[in-house]
Amino acid sequence: MAYLLALVAAALFGVGASVQQRVAAQAPDESVLHLSLLWYLVRQPLWLVGVATALIGNLFAGSALGMGGVALVQPLLVARLIFALPLAARWNRRSLHRREWLGAVAVVAGLAAFMVAGRPSPGENGVESDGSVPRWLLTGGTVVAITAGLVLIARRLRPNSEAPVLGAGAGMLFALQSGLTSMAVSRFGRDGLLALLTTWPTYAVVATAVAGTLLAQSAYKLAPLPASYPPLAATEPLAGIAIGLSLLGGTLVVTPAAVAVEALGLAVMTVGVFVLASSPLVTGAHHTTGRPTPDDATVEAHEEEHRPRS
Repeated sequence: MAYLLALVAAALFGVGASVQQRVAAQAPDESVLHLSLLWYLVRQPLWLVGVATALIGNLFAGSALGMGGVALVQPLLVARLIFALPLAARWNRRSLHRREWLGAVAVVAGLAAFMVAGRPSPGENGVESDGSVPRWLLTGGTVVAITAGLVLIARRLRPNSEAPVLGAGAGMLFALQSGLTSMAVSRFGRDGLLALLTTWPTYAVVATAVAGTLLAQSAYKLAPLPASYPPLAATEPLAGIAIGLSLLGGTLVVTPAAVAVEALGLAVMTVGVFVLASSPLVTGAHHTTGRPTPDDATVEAHEEEHRPRS
């Protein structure tokens, strides 16, 4: 049952991401990394359908994790790439070729190998004490600093190269959001609604969710799903494991054999992300609308004219 729920969740995640990227690709160029992008998207009914689909996927994923645990279920959740990429390609009247399929399988297989070898335990989700607040601030500050660095790097790249970096940043923030959410839910169960509304984790969840969504949708705007989505899908669980290890008493198998498989899995996953991000399906067009590809000089002039300055 856990496996079945996880596969349903993966399918819903994939469909939701495909719908969101299809709508985000039509947003104004100047809205990238600006709140105006979110304002544009929340007024698009189809985008709201995509968000609702992903939220339903979260319910299935939560049920699966409750039955099977992270190490058993998370590899199946990463299979959302296998559902998302063909749907996105079909909507954009393109075909996935062997290169794209191999890249997607490499991402899924690499992360699955890491999870199976490491058998990560998330620890006591939501545990909070006075002594944990400085650790949360340190961990949250580290995640925010890394994400800010990724954004700064991304803004110096061309759109098709910028999208994967922004996607990785979004995955970092979504992992932090999950940890904060579990702590907020724990506070609500222990102290009630008033405590939930008057303590910092609730508002940190909202801020992190908005920032992560902005990065993800900006990535979707800049490049097709094969470039923008795999880094997000891979980074989120890995960052979540790191947060669990540092804050929530999580564990990871670190025997020599396990570490070797974990390292190999991460290497395969990284190669898969690179293969997808550099495929002709991605590099052949700035947008996913099927318009003819302009020459390099035209692309550069367009990017310089429309790139928001931060």
